[in-house]
Amino acid sequence: MLQRVDFNPAKKLLSREALDAYDPQSESWQKQFARRYTHHAELDGVLNNIENVNETVYKKFAIAITPYMAKLMDRDDPNCPIRLQYLPSHFEETKPGFATSLDQLGEEGDTVPGTSVVHRYPRRVLFLVSNTCATLCRFCTRKRMVSQPDGSVAKDEIEASIDYIAGNQDIEDVLLSGGDPFTFTDERLDYILGELRRRAPHVRFLRIGSRMVVQMPTRVTPELCAVLEKHRVQMVNIHINHPKEITPLLRERVKMIQKAGIMMGLQTVCLKGVNDDVAVMRELFMQTIEMGVRPYYVYSTDMVEGAHHFIVPHRRMLELYEGLRGWISGPAIPTFVVDGLGGLGKLPITPSYVREEELPDGSGTTVKCRNYKGMTIEMPGLGQDFHLPSRTN
Repeated sequence: MLQRVDFNPAKKLLSREALDAYDPQSESWQKQFARRYTHHAELDGVLNNIENVNETVYKKFAIAITPYMAKLMDRDDPNCPIRLQYLPSHFEETKPGFATSLDQLGEEGDTVPGTSVVHRYPRRVLFLVSNTCATLCRFCTRKRMVSQPDGSVAKDEIEASIDYIAGNQDIEDVLLSGGDPFTFTDERLDYILGELRRRAPHVRFLRIGSRMVVQMPTRVTPELCAVLEKHRVQMVNIHINHPKEITPLLRERVKMIQKAGIMMGLQTVCLKGVNDDVAVMRELFMQTIEMGVRPYYVYSTDMVEGAHHFIVPHRRMLELYEGLRGWISGPAIPTFVVDGLGGLGKLPITPSYVREEELPDGSGTTVKCRNYKGMTIEMPGLGQDFHLPSRTN
């Protein structure tokens, strides 16, 4: 038997029958948020074949799963791609044989003192506004703050962050992230976005990153969309890792955001056992482009503590990219990237389709090109620098 903890049966849907009968659209997003599962034993009557992990896992990273996401989980299959992303595993306790960290991207080193602004690139910043998410991904890159009591972003930090952005005229791109900005009330978001627009008119591109749109689509309401449109949020990036996460309800709520005149992008994490499959990725990106969401990035799994079992080798990521390029629509192909350790930034992972080589006689270079089918052709002209004669009168 799984370990039992104290539950509040008035909030938790503790049987499969109760979960199957539950309609996420029947109540406010705040009430659904309160129904989240926060221990794997709470799912004992909902799912079969749940791994009974040691309680020490919870000391490192909490669990939180919305009823909506639980409904998407296969009742019996422990390898369900949704279950793998959210249910804790004993792998989180094992050592991988290489260094991991709770801040492997070095964000804290680029955080402006007294603020929650990560200023790594010259003209754009990451503004971390929350440490809360609707559902906690086991591979989360910000375990150092997400769900941690001491990781919350204080109101004075948010004010100092807005002051910093307002006082730096070079900043033209601001990304709100966390945690998830959409865990805030509409009123709180209205204030933060409004102050950014009022005090930092030099910001040309204002965007929000949210996983909550996918984990609890009912968070997207006419009122939220009105706030986003009011403050000219130009882009909302959502996070989907498997086609199973794309539901009619998600499509409906995505359309609401789009009707507010907001671009939508997609980011995906390449996860072993979840989406490290060409057919899965082809279907994922064609479904997202079909609903008007542009695939943006596929990240390698960050080497964050407790997530090493999700890491897909570099060579396999190259194979996945090759399985997309030329096989699905060009606009549906995202950029594959690795986020470099210690703050190196996003580095593209791209196979070599075009390469320049020295000619055997040393007289110059030639360029060899390969397409998605493996057909090659030599284009020597691309290896030369033609100097046109000066125009004379």
